[in-house]
Amino acid sequence: MQCKFCRGDIPEGAKVCPTCGTPVENAAQENSASNQPEAENNSYNYQFSNGQQPNNGQNYNQGYNQGYNQGSNQGYNQGYNPGYNNGNMPGEKPISGTPYMIFSILCTLLCCLPLGIVGIVYAAKINSLQKIGDYAGAKEAAKKAKLFTIIGAVGGLIISIIYLALYVFAGDATSDIVDDIPAIVEDIEEPDDADEAKEEASKAVPSGELGAAWNTYTVQINDKVITLPCEMKDLEAIGFQLDTGDKSAEYMVNPDEYELAFFNDQYGHSIMFDMINETDAALKIVDCKVGGIYIDEYDVEDGNLSVIFPGNVQIGSAKDEVLAAYGEASDVYEGDTLHSYTWYADDDYFKNCRIELDAETQKVSCMSLQCYDLY
Repeated sequence: MQCKFCRGDIPEGAKVCPTCGTPVENAAQENSASNQPEAENNSYNYQFSNGQQPNNGQNYNQGYNQGYNQGSNQGYNQGYNPGYNNGNMPGEKPISGTPYMIFSILCTLLCCLPLGIVGIVYAAKINSLQKIGDYAGAKEAAKKAKLFTIIGAVGGLIISIIYLALYVFAGDATSDIVDDIPAIVEDIEEPDDADEAKEEASKAVPSGELGAAWNTYTVQINDKVITLPCEMKDLEAIGFQLDTGDKSAEYMVNPDEYELAFFNDQYGHSIMFDMINETDAALKIVDCKVGGIYIDEYDVEDGNLSVIFPGNVQIGSAKDEVLAAYGEASDVYEGDTLHSYTWYADDDYFKNCRIELDAETQKVSCMSLQCYDLY
């Protein structure tokens, strides 16, 4: 008998095909000439009708059958058997893709995501390639899965070591900076003698026309002294003009009222004044009197503008200097960031001097002086 799958000979009494392993009841077929009588007769008749001898047709069939059986059986057996034996070459040990998959996943989670994913892709191919008989491909996939997993693990370890080293170094540097902060703050809070000398030198020198008591209502702007209330022309004489971007020259002030207005000099310095209307009719702001002045540390911070109140009180003066010049204040407010002292003349609200000090440095940061009668 011959196997109908591989065309191999099946010995008498065999239960499976010795060539491909197929059970005999499925593989066996009779190998007698009676299975192909019609083909042989057809071949014989065809050849005879064309003037050929009958034995030539017989030789043709014999050669064809012999070549078919030898070529087909040999090719079929060589190609079929490796796949039939679970994809393994004879004598080769099967490769399990599970260990490669586990290590690739661990590499992805713990070490290097990109290389670990590549390892997972190749590990997934191992078993599937073996099932289709591609043992060489499965072996190559296992090799690459192992390679990328090792590279990912080593790369992840190196990156971790570098990160740890940088963390330790940065921690030490940060610790050093934190340790130096108290010394830096101390240097800022306690200027040396050179800084104090510089600060004293920056203070303007008071004019002899400046009064000693706050209720003299005298103010020195640079080297000129004005007395409140004054006329707008007095401000123009010391180089300050109405900021028409804030209030136009036609702006009207109602009777017994005042308006705040900014005046600028040619250098861009700005000072705020009270423009008062003590008459019974509305007046243009340019026709009103100047009844008050406000100045803070930002107005004079560039050092090119100086404003001095009576008693040589100015921005940067110490609390002791202020109290020594003006005496006990009528009203005191001491907040977390600001301390305020106000002096009133005969309890008149619009005749006063207000000095604000920084709560930490206890130095003057803002000053105002008013002198006018309203209501």
